[in-house]
Amino acid sequence: MIEYLREFNFLSVFLRLLLALVAGGIIGFGRARKKETAGLRTYIITCVGSALTALISFYEYQMLMGAWSGLTTAELKFDGSRFSAAVLSGIGFLAAGAIMLIKHQQVSGLTTAIGLFVTSCIGIAAGMGFYEAVVVSVVVIVIVMEFMHTMEMTFKRKMRNMTIHVSFDDLENLSLITDTLSNEGATIYEFELEDRQNREDMPSAIVWIKLSKENKSHSSVLSSVAELECVSSVQELVS
Repeated sequence: MIEYLREFNFLSVFLRLLLALVAGGIIGFGRARKKETAGLRTYIITCVGSALTALISFYEYQMLMGAWSGLTTAELKFDGSRFSAAVLSGIGFLAAGAIMLIKHQQVSGLTTAIGLFVTSCIGIAAGMGFYEAVVVSVVVIVIVMEFMHTMEMTFKRKMRNMTIHVSFDDLENLSLITDTLSNEGATIYEFELEDRQNREDMPSAIVWIKLSKENKSHSSVLSSVAELECVSSVQELVS
């Protein structure tokens, strides 16, 4: 039965498009639930469209070898992979538009971009009839996107490297903030003041630090800085 479904026929075409729809829907549902930019419909259309391009390459080859063979006398050099290559190039261009720089030098949209790219690859695999790869890929991607995010955030918050954003009353308070960080055993790698759009805005800075081996508590460092009277807000930047 599997070998029959790998052939190019109506049943295999229907199954491959349906598999692409289901695969894109499973991945897109999780992203839509998190209210990401690319949601359920985007992932489904991306996956089904990619599968369709692979099917078109099969169809063109079959027609060139059959019904269209007498339409030209020139030597034909068929490369079915060019459809898939064009799709991946186009998806790469569209996915790049999902990546943006948000406040405090943080980048957003990387997961959405790579998610669309991988979903396109899954669609191509479905269109090619590589059923095993589609099933395994969907399972792996769902596990990574849905269940490993919390684990990743926990791991990052236990690392000695730390990036914080601090808003304070006046530029004269910078030395007090850096001294507080030093007293916590932190080494300051970089300190960058953010541009203020209005003069009324409070000054703020992004600080890259490395915690000591004795004090690796992120919450302790944040609490020490937050307790300063000159500091209005402090937060850890975790991308």
